Amino acid sequence: MEIKLTTNSLTPPLYYELSKVKENELQYKYYNVRHPGAIFNIHFSDTVSAFNQLFITVNNLQAVGEVCSDEDMKKLQSETLNFLFHLMRYFESGYEIFLCFCLQLKRPAESQSLSQWFRQSNYKNNVESYFSNTEPTLGIYRKFFNYLKHSSNQIMIFQFMKPNNSGKTLGFYLEGVDNKGVIGPVEALHPQHKGCYTAWSYNFHLSSFYYLIYKIALEIEETIKKLCIANNISLDNVPTPLVATSTETLSRNAFTNARRLISSVNFYYEQEIGKKIKSVSISPNNDQLVFSDYEITESNIVPRGSMVEFVSKGDGFSRSWSLIYFKGENK
Repeated sequence: MEIKLTTNSLTPPLYYELSKVKENELQYKYYNVRHPGAIFNIHFSDTVSAFNQLFITVNNLQAVGEVCSDEDMKKLQSETLNFLFHLMRYFESGYEIFLCFCLQLKRPAESQSLSQWFRQSNYKNNVESYFSNTEPTLGIYRKFFNYLKHSSNQIMIFQFMKPNNSGKTLGFYLEGVDNKGVIGPVEALHPQHKGCYTAWSYNFHLSSFYYLIYKIALEIEETIKKLCIANNISLDNVPTPLVATSTETLSRNAFTNARRLISSVNFYYEQEIGKKIKSVSISPNNDQLVFSDYEITESNIVPRGSMVEFVSKGDGFSRSWSLIYFKGENK
């Protein structure tokens, strides 16, 4: 995937496209929503901020050759949940932006989701690709978040300690209950590998998180183009200058963090061999953000001799757990 940058800015071009919308232009006031640029800026900034904070915490903890403390794990759980929350809101905000580019139709009911409103409207064909084009990568996180939101499942932290106390490879998983009442990773999200229960490495999924931030922005922009054609909307050719300079700072910090994910000191979990992560770079002319596939090989997984550190805080009643990356009878 390639993102053509606007004036070498790492803020998605969508920001500048939406800045062309003049006050009282389009139907955002009719539908009782913010200016489309404001909607995007709020959710993009929140999501990138959450990504940066999660990356910093993971990066700092992985560099330390000691087991995470209870406080460390609570911090990771909270920041992982915070990022997923903002990622889902960021995606849903796309529908709010699309609404601004619609003609004056019957407003969505208070109890009706905007995605449902679009599915039942004349704009269904213009908007449906937004979901289908993001779902291949976003879908697993949507499923994770919904499983978490609608149950007593909880995010748990996992860690492989590198040999000689040289650091660790952190991961996370959704802890739930199987059909035998055993507490462990939810297998619909974390299928067994070679007879072992598994977790997700942060190194792998942070790369996906960063890619999704730009993929969602790109698909919002493509959908807006369709709506403009459908409704004969023509925006000003000249975008306004970047007003929220903090947005650009967040974008540049996120790019620096994402670049650090492709490092020889970062490792992945065994079941992630053969999967592809998105490596990001800037084109030689500094005019494109380029996402390239990087395949995980056996040489990239946690070193032999790494020690498994499994922690479950318990719930006061359960007595049986599935141990992760453990071959044998689970207790």
